[in-house]
Amino acid sequence: MAESITAEPFRFFKIILQETLQDKKLRIPGDFVKKFGDELCDVATLRVPNGCVWKVGLTREGRKIWFNDGWHDFVKNHSILNDYFLVFEYAKNSAFDVLIFDKSACEIEYTCAELENEKQNDGKKSKLRKVAYEDEYKFVAVLEEMGICISGAYKFLSVEERQRIICASRLFRLENPSFFCIMGSTTVLNYVYVPPKFANKYLNKVNGSIKIKDTDGRVWPVNLAWSGWCGIRKGWPAFFKGQGFESRRYMPL
Repeated sequence: MAESITAEPFRFFKIILQETLQDKKLRIPGDFVKKFGDELCDVATLRVPNGCVWKVGLTREGRKIWFNDGWHDFVKNHSILNDYFLVFEYAKNSAFDVLIFDKSACEIEYTCAELENEKQNDGKKSKLRKVAYEDEYKFVAVLEEMGICISGAYKFLSVEERQRIICASRLFRLENPSFFCIMGSTTVLNYVYVPPKFANKYLNKVNGSIKIKDTDGRVWPVNLAWSGWCGIRKGWPAFFKGQGFESRRYMPL
């Protein structure tokens, strides 16, 4: 993947107090409001790592802003208690990625991975509707919205595995065009199949040597070849074994 330079995302944290739980709303820090308050709309999107998305109304009072309508549903669904620690990362367009840590300082196991929160017509109550990860077209569409392609082997993934891929995509925060490689075949030890949509758009019939950079910054020379389809061949076995991928079911490139 090509390297890119992007601005460091803006993050803030909130410690949940008893009065916060009683008020059923959460105030956004003043410094964040000074910097981004004018671009926030009336409804914010909260995303947790398992792919669950919540719509929460914002209430304003002068230069103060709270997560309000729908916030209590978010709290109840994730069993957030007094002294829990929440990290918010602003992703622009009134969207926040949220990590939740319990009293032991460990991240919680997120629930409701197949559900998405949306407003009812009265604007006060919230309901949950299913995000159909079992629908392969919607699953692919969610990935493509994040700039990620996936090989046709996704059809053999279980609903739970599809959820984990969405979760991994959120956590990896892939900023460059990417694709997921599905494991489970001995051919993956020798070469990896590149999804046609990704290959045709970004590799443009490139043949010969290319380089893969891992998360530690090490560069691995591999060979890209076309023979009716695009694949990474020579050099791939060394990269595969060097990364310890033998125990993984899928990975991003």
